[in-house]
Order: sequence, then C-alpha cells, then structure tokens
Amino acid sequence: MLFAKKNDIDFLLLLIKASENTLHAAQIFRNAVMGDQPPAAFCPQLKDLENNGDQITHQIFKGLNKVFITPLEREDIMELASKVDDVIDGIEASIARFDYLNINTSDNYMREFSAVLVDSCQHILDSFKLLSKKKYMQITEHTVQINSLENEADRLMREGIREIFMNPKDPYHDFKLKELYERLEQTTDACEDVANILESVVLRYS
Repeated sequence: MLFAKKNDIDFLLLLIKASENTLHAAQIFRNAVMGDQPPAAFCPQLKDLENNGDQITHQIFKGLNKVFITPLEREDIMELASKVDDVIDGIEASIARFDYLNINTSDNYMREFSAVLVDSCQHILDSFKLLSKKKYMQITEHTVQINSLENEADRLMREGIREIFMNPKDPYHDFKLKELYERLEQTTDACEDVANILESVVLRYS
C-alpha cells in the first residue's frame, strides 16, 4: 500500500467530504418528497450541493495529477470519487424531474426510495470513515447493507411500474412516474457501484 505524506493532499478526507455532501443531498431529497411543498421547490438547494460535489471531485482528480504518493491506488480513488459523484448527480437529476416533468406531488414509492437513498448514503459515509482508519474488514458490514438496499430499490421500481400498468390513469402522468422511478433506481445502482469498489479495496488491503 502507498501511504501519503503529511504535506500531500488528503484524498480520503476529500472522499469523506464528498460522501457527507451526498448524504446531505439525500436528506434534502427525502425532505422534498415527505413535506407539504412541491418537491421541485428543493431544486436550487440540490443543484448547489451537486455543484459542490463536482468541485470536490475536481479537486480529487486535480490532486491525483500533482502527487506521486497516494493512500490507495490511483484507480481506486478515481473510481470511488467518480461513483460518489454519480450518486449525487442521480439525486439532483431525480429532483429535477419533478420540475421539468411537472410532477407536483410525491407518492409512497418515491418516499420509500428516498429512505433507501438516505440509508445507502449513510453507509457510504461510514465506509469512507472506516477506510480512512484502515478498518477494512468493518467496511464489509456496510457494503452488504448497501447491496441489500439496492435490492429493495429494485423491488420498489418493479412494484411502482406494475402499479402503473395495473391501474393506468393519464398516460402522460404514468410516463412521468415511470421515468422518475427508473431514475431513482439508477441512483441506487450508483450506490451499489461504490460498495462494489469498496469490496475490491477491502480484498486487496485487508
């Protein structure tokens, strides 16, 4: 393993910051679908967090071009940063659909998806904190939970789409719901991608 010097960029701290930012975004998304306001009202907040995530990712990539010694393989750091960025991009893309698809209210599937996202992002953050302490084996407890949550998201998407076709209403509105359910499920896929990379890191370094 390659260890960073004190004057090097702290990539693991940056990954923690990125995951904290992503968890915050997931929590705001949950507030958006659980509250009384139209969810689209939360678009500016989530766009700001998505931009902040982009800045952290850029800082990581730029730092990798400047330093020789890194705490993990460069590819691992790049992939982890990229996939965490995919998660927050997915959250922002989901809230944006409330705006441009003109969806004014949330339903139980969206609310359950939001809980899955918050829990998944919390497990990602906890995993990165363990990674920074080199507590590799404990990370597995969190990656298993993320994989389980992704399975729950698959179920939600299937049941949501089944509901659309079993009880069709306005075809345009049905299309909007299907589009949103699928985007939310893709976002949980990105969480699972983070977990898969972490599992490979654990195998190499533990």
